[in-house]
Amino acid sequence: MDGRRRMALLFASVGAVAAVLMILLPATLADGDGAGNPLATQALGGAAVAVAAVFALWRIVDGSILRSLVALAGEARVVGHGTVAARVPPERYAALSPLPQAINELGEKLAAARSDIDEAVASSTAVVQEQKSRLSTLLRDLHEGVLVCNQQHQILLYNQAALTLLHLTADLGLGRNLLQVVTRAPVLHTLERLTLRVKDGRHHTHAMGVTAEFVAATTDGRYLLQGRMSLILQEEDVITGYVVTFDDVTAELAALGKRDAVLRAATEGFRPPVANLLAAAETLSDNPDLDRDSRRAFEQVILEECAALSGRLESVTADYRSIITGAWPMSDIHSGNLINLVIARVAAAGGPAITLTGLPQWLHGDSYSLVVLLDHLVGRLGEVTGARNFDLSAETGGSWVFVDISWSGTPVASSVVDGWMEQALPDALGGLTVTDVLQHHRSELWCDAPRPGQARMRVPLPPTEQLHGHADRAPPSARPEFFDFSLLHQPIATAELGRTPLDKLTFVVFDTETTGLRPSDGDEIIQIAGVRIVNGRILTGETFSQLVDPGRSIPPETIQFHGVTDDMVRGKPKASVVLPQFHLFVSGAVLVAHNAAFDLKFLKMKEKVSGVRFDHPVLDTMLLSRQLQGPDADHTLDGIARRLGIQVVDRHTALGDSLLTAAIFLRFVDMLREQNVITLDDAIRSANMLVELHARERAF
Repeated sequence: MDGRRRMALLFASVGAVAAVLMILLPATLADGDGAGNPLATQALGGAAVAVAAVFALWRIVDGSILRSLVALAGEARVVGHGTVAARVPPERYAALSPLPQAINELGEKLAAARSDIDEAVASSTAVVQEQKSRLSTLLRDLHEGVLVCNQQHQILLYNQAALTLLHLTADLGLGRNLLQVVTRAPVLHTLERLTLRVKDGRHHTHAMGVTAEFVAATTDGRYLLQGRMSLILQEEDVITGYVVTFDDVTAELAALGKRDAVLRAATEGFRPPVANLLAAAETLSDNPDLDRDSRRAFEQVILEECAALSGRLESVTADYRSIITGAWPMSDIHSGNLINLVIARVAAAGGPAITLTGLPQWLHGDSYSLVVLLDHLVGRLGEVTGARNFDLSAETGGSWVFVDISWSGTPVASSVVDGWMEQALPDALGGLTVTDVLQHHRSELWCDAPRPGQARMRVPLPPTEQLHGHADRAPPSARPEFFDFSLLHQPIATAELGRTPLDKLTFVVFDTETTGLRPSDGDEIIQIAGVRIVNGRILTGETFSQLVDPGRSIPPETIQFHGVTDDMVRGKPKASVVLPQFHLFVSGAVLVAHNAAFDLKFLKMKEKVSGVRFDHPVLDTMLLSRQLQGPDADHTLDGIARRLGIQVVDRHTALGDSLLTAAIFLRFVDMLREQNVITLDDAIRSANMLVELHARERAF
């Protein structure tokens, strides 16, 4: 019901009530029968007059106000959709003044606002169209195919070159899944690599940032593509999608394959003639029919030809390996990431259990083909040896980084390994075999026994071509050697633990990063990390690493040493939260640290607020270094690592220093055995003597 009808009903109700009251009031004052009562007659007349007055008033209100308001409302609607010139005639609604003028002013402002919005939209649209035109031009002129995808691999944008390179006759189709036109495994593997890089925060320092190269193929397998994937990040570390550029390398790799075949034929083809010449020379040398001088001259010629052919063979072989290595796309790879990807692949297939051990290293190669190769080798080794547990590690040696697959048992015979060389690798591009992947990396493989009861397969790979980590940081200032001698003067371990050989114990090697070097003056822990050593193996996959909010600012002069800033620790848990977690991680283990008194002082000062006590046996690699190498040697981590030939990776981070200390400690355990320091009690007893001697030296 509209307002005008409600108003009419109101007036009618008022008139009716007035009429009823005027009729009933005289009736109540009259006598019993009320016959001929003049008051009744007057009441009827008054009621009629009241009804007529109400009706007349209604007509006036309806005609002068309500109808005008209805009309004004209609015109206001028109003005609201009009231009600045649209107006309500004020003279037509004079009785409603100043309402018409207010509506006109509102209409003018609304029209002006609408005009401003239209201009802003037009301007923004023009800018977007210009940018779109530029982007379209750039994409059109690029010879590389460009695709933009979300995390579900749906294509959001592509250029014409992508259609050509992917050899599609129909439109690629926005919203279509990239994995429908390109082989899945290399794309998923590369995305997994980059995701892990961003998760670990390494994209800030990595030479390629959020970009990685890979080789893929069209789903029909007819064309090989060299790809480059770059993540699209929001808020620094939130991945919203990725950009992929493709280049057709089918011809290049086909040419490479032909060269491979030619060179292989040349290298393999030389072997029979060489063998024949050598056989002839041997036969001739045994032939008694020739005189001495002739025989000697003939033998010399044959031997010289054999040497020349052998030299040529080696030269061609070297050139062949150089050609195929340079042509295959390679990048720097962190061994920890590589092995973790192998572990995930083997586990997904229900294969043997793999433990990541040893120090991380940087190497150079094709990540995807190496993951496929190592997965294949683990599977073959499991079938032949029956082993269900393997260790994977990376170790530097000379000009190579050795990726080792280790197990308990005996090595696999070389004749068995040779039978694997021509096996095609599952999911490998272009039907690559074990030999192909090894030759791309100028590598080979073999089995040996590093110690009794242990076997390993070694795969040498090229080292990284550039420095990684924090090489640009200033060298750390020397920590004070001890804060409190009593921290390192320990009681001999009791019962079975003290009598246990060092190589049979479980250790946690740990390190802290701090705001400064004086815990008693208010310096705090900002990072703590540790790694477990079990049965002489560094379990790289069993680590603890946590940033800590120190509750105070980090001095700029210390940031250059450890790289931890105020922004990095803001919002992180306090030491009172982190240390109980770390205490649980080190439960049942012997603690190891370099210059352990420094780290222990910080832990001891937080025992009250954290509610835990660090009363574990502790071994100090700095003290062990003094015992093994004398007091005058360089006992810093860098100095010890340099003498032992241990490559330093991710130095000056709590976890990196823990891993380096762990590698040093294992070398020291072997050296201590030669000095008849066998058990934990032996090591603690020797350490206590050194602490006492050092304290007496300082006293004089």
